[in-house]
Amino acid sequence: MIRNAKYWPWLAAVLSGGVLAMCFPGWDLPGLVWVWMLPLLPAIWSGQKKRYGFAVAYLAGLTFWLINLKWLWTVSGLGAIALAFFLALYFGLWGVIAVRLGNPWRKREHKAARDAHGGNKIQQAIDQKLAKSKRVSPLGLAVKDSIQSLKFALVNASAWVAIECLRGWLFTGFGWNGLGVTFHDTPVLAQAADCLGVSGLAFLPVFMSAVLVQTGCRLMQEVREGKIRPRLDFGVAALLLAVHFCYGVWRIHDVQAWKTERVRVLLVQENIPQDVKWDPKQGAEIIQGYADATTGAIEALEQEAQEQMMSNPDESYEMKIPDLVVWPESAMPTPLLFADNLEGYLAYGGVRHMINEEVRPLGGFTLVAGMNEVEAVWDGKRGSPMEGGQVYNSVVVVPSEGELETSLYTYRKKHLVIFGEYIPFVDQIPMLKKLFEFSAGASFSGNFQAGQSTDPLPVPVQDRDVQLIPSVCFEDTVGRLTRKFVRAEPQLIVNVTNDGWFKQSEAAAQHMANARFRSIELRRPMIRAANTGVSGIVSVTGSLNDSVSGDRQVIENENSHFVRDTLYGHAYLPTSGPLTVYAILGDWFSGLCALIVLMMAIRAWFVAAR
Repeated sequence: MIRNAKYWPWLAAVLSGGVLAMCFPGWDLPGLVWVWMLPLLPAIWSGQKKRYGFAVAYLAGLTFWLINLKWLWTVSGLGAIALAFFLALYFGLWGVIAVRLGNPWRKREHKAARDAHGGNKIQQAIDQKLAKSKRVSPLGLAVKDSIQSLKFALVNASAWVAIECLRGWLFTGFGWNGLGVTFHDTPVLAQAADCLGVSGLAFLPVFMSAVLVQTGCRLMQEVREGKIRPRLDFGVAALLLAVHFCYGVWRIHDVQAWKTERVRVLLVQENIPQDVKWDPKQGAEIIQGYADATTGAIEALEQEAQEQMMSNPDESYEMKIPDLVVWPESAMPTPLLFADNLEGYLAYGGVRHMINEEVRPLGGFTLVAGMNEVEAVWDGKRGSPMEGGQVYNSVVVVPSEGELETSLYTYRKKHLVIFGEYIPFVDQIPMLKKLFEFSAGASFSGNFQAGQSTDPLPVPVQDRDVQLIPSVCFEDTVGRLTRKFVRAEPQLIVNVTNDGWFKQSEAAAQHMANARFRSIELRRPMIRAANTGVSGIVSVTGSLNDSVSGDRQVIENENSHFVRDTLYGHAYLPTSGPLTVYAILGDWFSGLCALIVLMMAIRAWFVAAR
């Protein structure tokens, strides 16, 4: 350790934050999650004071978030910087715990400082005689050191998990890109999310790093002293990793053997630029574009079937007929109107005509699409948006038949994005509106309201009903919300989103990486329809491949997922609707970790008070 070098802890913090950012989509080096903390832990542990631990960890967090959220610059540079400075506070909070409760060098440093200043010589003499009177075997010393090492690793890992869970909840939460998300393309290591939640997956990387740093430092000291002892703590950490790995292997094999029901899905991605999407002059063309894309995709499926039957007339061939057609968030830019004295909804003429005359005649599928609901004034003949009325960001389910306005039903988004869909206290502090418009470069049209329902949406699929778990935009990154919709029935998560705000940045890929864990946590497949990537079908193991054919089920070409295209694929719903540990207990593991840290803090307080 270079403890006399003044700047090394701060350089180590910057290095750790930069390496962590490289673990996520945009850099795609997830293996670095096992080493990113190796420079940071010695930097924090070399100090003693809370403010020092906070500052070093905060710098690491700030470096990470400034890099990881660089896609926000496409909307607001000021917003990206402000959010990074805020989210780094959680790193700093962890640093306070790591430098005090989780610091294996802290007592040793205090003893060294006392010895350097003379200390209590009588007490030193007593300590020396007691040490000589105790004959401890090398194995006993190894066990004692290992237990201490594991204790400090437990504190650091538990604190990280608890704080990461807190980040996903406090002030509506921003659980984006926790450490566990780095396992999104490592399915074996991701499967434990059905027990621990994605925040719980962060435990093992932090625990392993803390053990490795302590093992490395003690090994170097033992080499200098010529007394190398076995490292039992490293063995325990390796065993935990092995158990984690074996659980993933077993769970994938077990889940793939479940009896399932197949749902045929058609996804439509129009890849509409954000500056075009909300242009009133483009509304009719956008709606027509989705209708034409759907028509073209279904006609192409029918043509494929005809060619197959003509080329092999003696063989049976299954018609590719979708049960669900899914359009993304705000696919229809004209809103649905609702009023207390209006039965059902009022759809604008262009939407009504397009659905009834062009989409519904294509077949007996259910249409799921993103659309805004706006409170209206209804005089019995006409409706118009109410000034200051409620507005919801919704998922609209359109059955294949029935009077449109009275047959469709909706889910209203519950988890609103702060400073995106609502600004707190904007009516009391008008300056916030001006600040938003300055930073975003767009006008603020008013707050959305949050929905209240956590009931799944029933939809007919062939000769039976299945349940849709609806989510809009970033709701598919919020596990604690999605689990509230889970029932012991065949269910399918449907997410409609629009990442067009962030253009062709890594935001879309990071969004999909976070979303895939909802399928693992709850063992429900997910279909995602995005305006601009990534649209696809996620299996109950978090895979983007069809579990029967092995085909990749994502809209993309060789170079990009920012394309205008459609995808026909299959989602497989477990027929028994099994409930996972996470579905039943939620973030219980994060709560347990918080309890461990609290108990350690109380114990340390009592020890210090004696």
